[in-house]
Amino acid sequence: MSSELSRRSFLKLAASAGAAAAVPGCEPAARKLVPYVVPDPNVTPGIPSFFATTCNECPAGCGLLATVREGRVTHLDGNPEDPISQGSICARGQAALQGLYNPDRLPHPMSRNAAGTLTRVSWDDALKTVNAKLAAASKAGKDRVAFLGGPDGPSLRNVISAWTAANNSSRVLYYSPFSNQAMREAAETLFGRSDLPIFRIDQAEVLISFGANFLETWISPVEFARQYSEFRMPKERRSTTTIGRAFYVGPRLSTTAAKCDEWIAAAPGAETDLAFAILAVMLKQRWISQNSGVDLDALGKLVASYDAAAVSQRTGIPVDTIDRMAEAFGKADGALAISGSDDPASHLAAFVLNSATGNFGKTVMFLQDAPQGRANKAETVKTFVDDMRDGKIDVLVVAGTNPVYSMPPEYRAAEALQKVPFVIWAGGVPDETAAMANLLLPMHHPLESWRDRNPRAGVWGLGQPVMQPVFESRDLGDILLSTIQKPKWATSADAVKASWQDLGTKAGGSFDDFWVKARREGGLFQDQHVADVKLNLASVQAPAPHAAPEISLYSYPHIFLYDGRGADKPWLQELPEPITQIVWDDWAEIHPDTARKLDITDNAIVELKTDFGVIQVPALVQPTVTPGVIAVPFGQGHTAMGRYAANVGANPFTVLGAGRMSALVTVRPTGDSRKLVTPLGKSEQLGRSIIEAMTIEQLAAGEVPESHEPEVKGPYEFYPAWDYPKHKWGMTIDVNACIGCSSCVAACYAENNVPFVGKQEVDDGRIMSWIRIERFYPEEHEENPPLMYLAPILCQQCDHAPCEPVCPVFASYHTEEGLNGQIYNRCVGTRYCENNCPYKVRRFNWYLPEWPTPLNLQLNPDVAVRGAGVMEKCTFCIQRIQYAELDALQEKRAVRDGEIVPACAQACPAHAITFGDIKDPASAMMRRRDQNKLRNYQMLTELNTQPAVVYLRDLHSAKGKA
Repeated sequence: MSSELSRRSFLKLAASAGAAAAVPGCEPAARKLVPYVVPDPNVTPGIPSFFATTCNECPAGCGLLATVREGRVTHLDGNPEDPISQGSICARGQAALQGLYNPDRLPHPMSRNAAGTLTRVSWDDALKTVNAKLAAASKAGKDRVAFLGGPDGPSLRNVISAWTAANNSSRVLYYSPFSNQAMREAAETLFGRSDLPIFRIDQAEVLISFGANFLETWISPVEFARQYSEFRMPKERRSTTTIGRAFYVGPRLSTTAAKCDEWIAAAPGAETDLAFAILAVMLKQRWISQNSGVDLDALGKLVASYDAAAVSQRTGIPVDTIDRMAEAFGKADGALAISGSDDPASHLAAFVLNSATGNFGKTVMFLQDAPQGRANKAETVKTFVDDMRDGKIDVLVVAGTNPVYSMPPEYRAAEALQKVPFVIWAGGVPDETAAMANLLLPMHHPLESWRDRNPRAGVWGLGQPVMQPVFESRDLGDILLSTIQKPKWATSADAVKASWQDLGTKAGGSFDDFWVKARREGGLFQDQHVADVKLNLASVQAPAPHAAPEISLYSYPHIFLYDGRGADKPWLQELPEPITQIVWDDWAEIHPDTARKLDITDNAIVELKTDFGVIQVPALVQPTVTPGVIAVPFGQGHTAMGRYAANVGANPFTVLGAGRMSALVTVRPTGDSRKLVTPLGKSEQLGRSIIEAMTIEQLAAGEVPESHEPEVKGPYEFYPAWDYPKHKWGMTIDVNACIGCSSCVAACYAENNVPFVGKQEVDDGRIMSWIRIERFYPEEHEENPPLMYLAPILCQQCDHAPCEPVCPVFASYHTEEGLNGQIYNRCVGTRYCENNCPYKVRRFNWYLPEWPTPLNLQLNPDVAVRGAGVMEKCTFCIQRIQYAELDALQEKRAVRDGEIVPACAQACPAHAITFGDIKDPASAMMRRRDQNKLRNYQMLTELNTQPAVVYLRDLHSAKGKA
């Protein structure tokens, strides 16, 4: 027999009952088992180890637990000990693995010659060159050496300060395109503080967000998702059942806006006018807390020009909407106003709203000993870049930031870099800035290095290397220290340990014990103390009322790609953006009314021109954006940064001013088109019971929403009911808690070796995700619907599974624990099961998955890597179920409730998914159903599939009520 077996030959053998005998000959049997010559006492083959560390994918500073198998990281989860993540993680945190194993990471040092060609050099030669350049620059004068990087931890900043000082310089710039500088300026004006406050959404009854996408990218989304889930949970307040009431004011129906009760569609900049108008109404109606300490005379002067009627005329927002928000906010027992605007005045108004209602110290607070802002102000950044252009810097090290991509065009960063005689770039995947460097040095991924984080007072996250380096890279701190003649610390690890020596001394006790505990728990987490702050309105002047332009461009951080740093990770490229459901591209969202005026249709490429430049983006015409606004996400438009990021979409940073997220724009259809790709089917439920919702008023009255499904009499049973001797696994999914963030989808990709397929395959309907976030718009006949329907859909593990009886080879079968199992070795790919599944949660693997080296190192060894021609599906992470059952069997005990947590449930920051045994009424999963009986429903009940997944209806407040 040949070493390969064709599909046709296999089917022939299967028909003659010879398939079982033929399978061993399908692949070469030769395998090499390489034993440990000297076994590592800390490694048990087949048993994972767990290491606490920190996430570096955004400024939030979440704690992580890394799962390590035989020396390689295979999964990331949130650290339960960390007060920020509390055991959960976002999609970007999951995708950090693809940053670690990215096949386009720089494998070794490279030097660029005069012709612009890169050649490989050794580390010794690279460092000799660096030392020579640094020595010459240091002798030439003060501040001829500079460092440009992203905001990082205190220990690395100490190393950078020592490095610049050793090179006769103090020139250091920490740059981030999203540094919340507008909020810092407002805090400085009102309270004399430059640090960021912390927010407690869960302590509020009413929330108004002025463009702050706190469930996606704003400050600390994992933490806010958890708080918002608590905020929206039904509670008894003032003798009635209510949920937190949320308003979103902004140009676009973001995921955050979609989870609020009301979206007030406002043009960019109008958020400030509305915030001051709400203040004016509250002052007029005397909805100001007597204990607020606010100077009412100063407040009156501040809002004098923001009469509700005048603001309504300027913004197009009805007066009754402004009055309703003001009444809800002013009368609430706990309220919170937040802003994500690029206008400091909007943040100032939000701070004053919180102060006027007496909510400082309850829903928003500054902390004692808070770390100060580390990203430099716009004027400092411009001065630094001007000095580069003016020849005042001879040697520049760039690490952890990409100024050529993300700096505003008015700074002309690329031109300035060309004026620096010697540029050293240190990083992972070479980006646009690396393309202009003289020397490229491979830098450790955060999971390979020692580091620390201090995102807020009392929270010190400790990052440790959880595996050996994948490439010939080095730690940034080690690179810098190796160029100092007599460094204070020998290595970056020593610098971190020295910083933590001081923390250990303050904590008391033995440092060795403290150090072991810090590494085990992932950091030091201390009590936080609220700072006493006083609002000062004496010198505050209200901005001039805002005049909205006819058409404006509005850009926002992509929920997955953020400021562009996630674009080189294929998981993030392939996750559908929750609202638009677009993958592997960017888009220009245009309201249908605006599109008709401009003669623009879906997929038509439009030219967007501002005072700073021009970009071209395909149009997406839908009513999720304010008329007169063109919404384009940040994150795409790279010209470098590896095979997954390069030449995908456009870069909005190139057409916006410094610190701005919007601009006056002229729009012109080019006549060309580019198809926007999405795995989405219909945008409407067409009357089906897929995602259900109810108002809190209905819940309080005990009313179940009227069903539009046909009445089913029976059900009639053809076969006897299944008997489950031990367990019957199931899920309860709270749609009200789900925020559509896709963390569960990314976790499933990582845990179950689900392959990404690329834009063309997605367009062909071949996306492989086992769980998806479904999105539907409300239909016209619905009364009081939510703004949008969002929910995760995965295999429902049906008792009457339509997939099972149609499989000709019994690859799809029913387990004794209630799962719809899938035997890959049996599957011959008829796809009958996929056709028969009403939930469309089975995937056919059309091709052999590609895992470019070393991306294959991320694969979970507990899960088979499927080949072409088989059906794939969710089985509630059966490998985790079996692992727990074997542990229980070995320890001669029953499986404990909560011992088994599928990857999707573990990742969910909103705790929307609960897993457990349906046969155990005391399990957390069954208790959740029992405590929310009026909200229980199953998808497509008229089909009598009897799913093991029960959903809890989404909740929202009836519109038009304060």
